[in-house]
Formats: sequence, C-alpha cells, structure tokens
Amino acid sequence: MGFFKKMMAAVGVGAARVDARLHRNAVRVGDELQGVVVVTGGSVEQRIERLNLGLTTRFRGDDEYVVHTLFSLPVVSGFDIRPGEVREFPFRLPVPQGTPLTVRGTDVWLVTDADIAGGVDPGDTDPVQVLPDAARGTVIEAAQRLGFVLSGSEVEFHRGHLVQELSFRPPSGQYRLTELELLMLPAHGGLDVILEVDRRATGMASLFTSEFETKGRWFVSDAQLAQGPDLLAHELAERVRRLS
Repeated sequence: MGFFKKMMAAVGVGAARVDARLHRNAVRVGDELQGVVVVTGGSVEQRIERLNLGLTTRFRGDDEYVVHTLFSLPVVSGFDIRPGEVREFPFRLPVPQGTPLTVRGTDVWLVTDADIAGGVDPGDTDPVQVLPDAARGTVIEAAQRLGFVLSGSEVEFHRGHLVQELSFRPPSGQYRLTELELLMLPAHGGLDVILEVDRRATGMASLFTSEFETKGRWFVSDAQLAQGPDLLAHELAERVRRLS
C-alpha cells in the first residue's frame, strides 16, 4: 500500500499541495508583497527541494500573447513534509520597477511552485493588483485632471525590455484626438514619457487613411513630479495640443 501511494504521489495523486496567501493582493511598484506559503502534506512523506515565488504577466508578441516570468525567487530550501502535515512559510517579495500596472488589458499574477524530489511539482497562482509608484501615479493623475480616462494598456518588448503603454480616452470635445497613449520609462532624475496621439484624418487625407499618429518625448524631472499633478497637467495639455 505504501509503495502504491508513493507511485500515485509521484504522478501528482495524493501529493503535497502549496497555497500562497497574500495579506493584501494590491501592491505599489517599489513596495513588497507579503504573505505566507502554506504547504500541506499529501498521502506520503515527500521531500520539498525548494519553494519558489515569482511574478508573471503576458505581453503581445508577433502573432500571439506570450506568458512571461518577470522574476522568480526561492523562498525556502529543502525540507520534508509528512502526510497531512501543514507548514507555513512567511515571505516578503519586492515588486521592482518595470513591473506592469494591472490596467484593463494587462494582468499580473503571483506564481508559487515547489520542486518535489521524484514527483510532480505542485503550483498555485494568485492575481495581484499592481498600482503605480509615486512618479507614474503623478503623471496618470495629471492626465485624469485634464479629463482623460485610463481605458487600457498593452505590454510589449522594446529593445530587450518589457514596456507598458497606457491608453486614455480624451474628454469629449476638448482635444482633436481619439486616443492618448503614454509610455513611461524610469530615467536618471525623473521619467522619460513617450506620448502618442491618435487623431482622425479630415479633408482630403480622410480619403487615404482614417487616423494619424503623432509622437513626442517629454522628460519629467523629479522636481516637477514633486510639485504634483496640477503643474504637470498644464504642461501635458500644451504638449497634447501641439501633437494634435
């Protein structure tokens, strides 16, 4: 009977289970996710070589969306888990710069897995709400002060780095555009913001295309960010008008 249980556990039946329990599933970029990983023994004793935690998202590839691991870290090294035993391991997981924000169109989730000697590795996934750090939050709030509504996002690879483009709907009748897109990149002393304005073609141009895209670059210094969204809103409005 013991041999049969071991054989079944080796293929995942009656094996140990892992479950990550977050204290809060919302976290700001630059802060930490905190919680515990609960490991519950199965029908036989097993050796857990390592518990791993990581953050995962998906990005738009050439033809399809690709699941991408942002990072994975070991939480605890080897231990044995007896049948029915429950063990808890607290964790603190930093959320680094470059982690995409969870906006419509972009998901981020915590992945927990255990390396089991001679058996199927169990896993667990939990959605995570990633909120902006202070710098990006100030730029987003500036756009919202102007009446723009954050409507979605797209994550892509750009020059070997994962980047996120945020899309905003303009306030009705105030700007000659259909969409504003912002890509914010950390830079020394502030943020590099790439603005893209989509606007409808009019006149003769509308015979050949329905929309134009115009791009601009805007360096927002730490000093400007520290003065808050109202100041940034004035400059953002002027830059959008120039592009549109």
